[in-house]
Amino acid sequence: MLEIRKLVEDDAHAYWALRKEALQEVPEAFAMSYEEAVAIENPIDLVREVTRSSAEQFYGAFLDGELVGAATLQKEKMIKMSHRAQIGAVYVSGKARGTGVALIQKIIDDSKENPDIEKLNLSVVTTNEPAFSLYKKLGFEVVGIEKKSMKKGQEYYDEYLMTLLL
Repeated sequence: MLEIRKLVEDDAHAYWALRKEALQEVPEAFAMSYEEAVAIENPIDLVREVTRSSAEQFYGAFLDGELVGAATLQKEKMIKMSHRAQIGAVYVSGKARGTGVALIQKIIDDSKENPDIEKLNLSVVTTNEPAFSLYKKLGFEVVGIEKKSMKKGQEYYDEYLMTLLL
């Protein structure tokens, strides 16, 4: 059974394990490297602290009680940008592909219920066709391409910048 919900402090260990998996499985999809992640002191405490924050919300997809997908929603803090939020750190484990639709849809639905959020932004590496197709299916539109957005070794990655007006 699939359950989509906001993560709480008790989910910190499961989230951190999934985050490390994501950084190893698709390193080109994330700004943070696996090496940077494992160098963080007290990562579980950090995740617990963030789950208590009102500025950033962590969402999880649980399949039969196991955390198999995650994403974050961060509302902009500056007054002129406070009508928008950024979806990031999206990952769904290989054993649960297909659950990403429900995960992102939950974030969209929750955002629509928040009168302060009028627009969702996200970025996706141009080589990640499954994620790009998912976002398009959910109504996101490409508003630009950031060339050489990330660099790993001597390889560059471009990103689509995408928006959904609520």
